[in-house]
Amino acid sequence: MRFLHRLSTRSIRALLWGAGLVALLAAIAAWVVPAQPYQAPWVWISFIGMCMVDDFVFGSKEQDGWSELPKVALLAAVIVFRRHPELTVLVAFIAAPMASLVKRQAWSTQVTATAQWVIAAVFGAATFRLIGFADTPHFIGATVALMACYYLTGPVLSAAIQARESDLDFLHAFHINRRLFLTMEVAGVLLALAWRTPGLEPVALKIADGVLVTLAGILVGYLLGGRISFLLRDTSFPARPLLAIGGLLLLSEFTPGTLSWLLPMGAAVGVGIWGVWRRVYPVVCGALGAYCNELVRAANGGRMPVDGPGVLASVSSHANTYVFASPHTNFAWLDDRFSLPVPFPGIASAGDLLIAVALAWLVASMMFARQPVRATREAVDPSGELALDAADPTAAA
Repeated sequence: MRFLHRLSTRSIRALLWGAGLVALLAAIAAWVVPAQPYQAPWVWISFIGMCMVDDFVFGSKEQDGWSELPKVALLAAVIVFRRHPELTVLVAFIAAPMASLVKRQAWSTQVTATAQWVIAAVFGAATFRLIGFADTPHFIGATVALMACYYLTGPVLSAAIQARESDLDFLHAFHINRRLFLTMEVAGVLLALAWRTPGLEPVALKIADGVLVTLAGILVGYLLGGRISFLLRDTSFPARPLLAIGGLLLLSEFTPGTLSWLLPMGAAVGVGIWGVWRRVYPVVCGALGAYCNELVRAANGGRMPVDGPGVLASVSSHANTYVFASPHTNFAWLDDRFSLPVPFPGIASAGDLLIAVALAWLVASMMFARQPVRATREAVDPSGELALDAADPTAAA
């Protein structure tokens, strides 16, 4: 690191850009040219979205002149696409500049982020494939080596750039960048295993769908002039109530009989009432969608009717959750019947569409600055006399 300390910020950036270009060209020659078409494009599109949202939440901020790796998603992509490393490079090459652009960072930071992500993707995938993953011991060894490689191209490299960019000591910058990084790496490995485990794959798919809808809301907010920094500092977001509702919904998945739909329906009604009271209309829209889903389930024995092409396998493998729609289906217009476009596989109900619109709407609305009520009153009446009169009607007399 003493060598890097002697270099200027511009020289470090130039070295990183050159290394990223070499890694990209090597990946194109070794993996992209001989690659076979991947049969599920929605998977790598989902990982592009997850990497971007990961960077929005845990990455560098709008005013920073350095980049950081996605803490979870890109590491998971290396493992998921271990047989198709060209897809990991594609994810990094597309997600990095887009995430930096939406954060409104300088063009030099966008190029730096792209180079760092591509280097991490290429060296990580090469390390994983070099050790091998044919059996469990090799897979574990490859995973540990990948985590070490990802650590070097993540907090170590980011700290070196940040130290020169902000005149911090390298150890101080490294301490900032390494926080929770190892824990996040473990989360990335677990996410990859969930994608490759049949029993956990539906949960992973729901996470990906939610992330893509969230990303859609972020992009809409960006195009309308919103900022990611406003989204992350919005303290009005009801995080704790939503976590409680999420726990309730998770409990309903393991609750047999009537409670499997009654608990989510009750939560939807309560959230809808709260949204109307607080005039948070995206929440009202989402609660209405959830209520529609649970209503049709309640009217059809606790299972969601499915009506559409190509649903035989999904219904047969989830007989406790879904049932074929028939002429006797109650509230048939609320069942799963709408074919989704790429990258979303399968079909959805009207309630699912309302929930997706609500989530994107909520995220986009949070990207705009909200003026505090106190600041608004002071702008109207800097002296505060109107507030005093409102509090004590006799004070004016």
